[in-house]
Amino acid sequence: MSLRGEYVEAIERYGYTPTEARFLYLVATHSGYFTQQQFFRFAGVQRGGMGSRLTTKALRHGHIRAARLARHTLIYNLFSRPFYESINKENLRNRRRLSGELIRTRLLILDFVLAHPDHDYLETEQDKVRYFHQELGLPLALLPHRIYKGTQSQSETERYFVDRFSIFLSPPTSSEGRSVATFAYSDSANPSLVSYLSYLENYQPLLRRLPAFELVYAAPNAAKFSRAEAFFTRLFAPASPVNTQHLTRYFTVRQLWENGHTDQLTRADRDHLRDGDQRYQNKIFAEAYRDWAAKKLTPDDLSTLVNPSSGEQKMAFKTHLLPESYDILDYVSVNKNQSKGGTVRGNRHSTLSSAYGSTSSTMQALGNTGTTP
Repeated sequence: MSLRGEYVEAIERYGYTPTEARFLYLVATHSGYFTQQQFFRFAGVQRGGMGSRLTTKALRHGHIRAARLARHTLIYNLFSRPFYESINKENLRNRRRLSGELIRTRLLILDFVLAHPDHDYLETEQDKVRYFHQELGLPLALLPHRIYKGTQSQSETERYFVDRFSIFLSPPTSSEGRSVATFAYSDSANPSLVSYLSYLENYQPLLRRLPAFELVYAAPNAAKFSRAEAFFTRLFAPASPVNTQHLTRYFTVRQLWENGHTDQLTRADRDHLRDGDQRYQNKIFAEAYRDWAAKKLTPDDLSTLVNPSSGEQKMAFKTHLLPESYDILDYVSVNKNQSKGGTVRGNRHSTLSSAYGSTSSTMQALGNTGTTP
């Protein structure tokens, strides 16, 4: 949803100006972290007392805390539960303390949102699940998700869209008849594209099932734009449909094998298992097998999950140049290691793992693109 007046007014009651209230609402909803420079850009001023007045009020109310100090730049965390309760977002996890790398990602996400504050964002996990699962009728297995296991019990919690990257809806057009979802990925200045490829891999099942979508690749390094587009184009090239009957038999044989019922397998079953192990290596099939084994997928759901949508899919790739790289966080990390007497080895921009896992199946799907991620 776009900025709602009643939420802005609720924030203003604390004594914030309308500009401060709109800014803090966007911070709370999309990031949880901010710098004074971000507020200056949002307010359209170069520098001055506006930033200090905002942080002074927020500190006095107990709404923010200083999370990092890097190169004389304070990074603030908007963490107050009463503040989030006042805008009906008390369940958002943006209040939590995060690692330096996750803080950087949140600041990059916020920069994109601040440049487009009036988009119709799907602001929370619940909003995203409601739109794609309930309104569009897509199976939950298609949505990017992660399972969290209880530390003291056998319980499992399934969470969706845990990366917090922005998704917004365009106004309906006469040709489409409904809104088109736009997915915005905010990347760092790091030359590597591995985290971006992991994002594409995890969103691929969902994106392939949409009749139309747009992807915005946002980064503070424009040199990455052409490579990012090349990987996107290669990954979403038209794919041949999967024979779901063949896939279901492979799942059945694989489950028997993994459960130790090898005495029930014929030579043909074993040949089918070996063939399937080679054929179905993409992460889409790994997640489909997990959900099929848990009896979550009907045959129609399985076909929906692994096969592209029928008809010609409309997609677009766009770019957005972010204003800041936040390499100040690299400076903090390097100095922290040095202060402990350690040696900083390798490139400070070493590859970071995704929130969802490795990108090996994406690399296999892309093949040799002639560029390094």
